[in-house]
Amino acid sequence: MSEQKTETAGAGETGERVRALLAAAGLPASEAEIRRFAAAYPGYRAAADALYAVPEARYADPALRFRAEARITDWA
Repeated sequence: MSEQKTETAGAGETGERVRALLAAAGLPASEAEIRRFAAAYPGYRAAADALYAVPEARYADPALRFRAEARITDWA
């Protein structure tokens, strides 16, 4: 999602986006909860976008990997 579109999204559009995200996740929410999520959404969206805004980290691997390789230990 483009940063410019996120910044210019109105309250109604943000509310609809929050409804769509909650529906896609199968999470029920009351109207009061949706309003609170919609109010907080721009900040969370900006924070998530900032994770990818660092050019130097573009190809970095941000997660540690668990490698389930067996190590044979000689107990004798």
